[in-house]
Amino acid sequence: MENIAAELELTKPALYRYFKNKKDLYYAVILRGTGILSEMMEREVKLKNTGLEKILATGIAYFKFYKKYPDYSRLMIISKIDHEISKECINVQKLSEYDKNHLKIMCDAIEIGKQDKTIRNDIDTFMTAMYLAESTTAIIFLSERLDDSFKTLNKDGEEFIRHSLMLMRNSLENKKRTGD
Repeated sequence: MENIAAELELTKPALYRYFKNKKDLYYAVILRGTGILSEMMEREVKLKNTGLEKILATGIAYFKFYKKYPDYSRLMIISKIDHEISKECINVQKLSEYDKNHLKIMCDAIEIGKQDKTIRNDIDTFMTAMYLAESTTAIIFLSERLDDSFKTLNKDGEEFIRHSLMLMRNSLENKKRTGD
């Protein structure tokens, strides 16, 4: 906390007025990133018409977020792995609300897609939203971890992410739409 206070040009006691401990500060930073991601996701989804376009927009928003805010993105991914989450921390509760909202946006998009026949009707909405959310997170995390492997093949992590999103799209798309 001393280093953080010095970096912010605050005294350590002043920093403790806002945060009880490092964990509170850590989750406040993650909360800020999650808020930015939520805004980006909502904005991208509103621009689309069909359910398939909307659900893909959630992945595109996450990809854009990752490109624009890589530090927030890394912290958010690491926090998902952190098993010592304090339920008393107000920021953890707010993060949970954001996660629920992200899933709702995705579930709504999938349901719209089922209704407009752009998304297959035989998939479970919630399980698909969870799969897409966690898979996208894993793909973004792996894109950095596999950077050396990509370079040896004249590929890059961004290409891996785009290819993965395309595969997800193909798995959701209703190929038997009527009227095509």
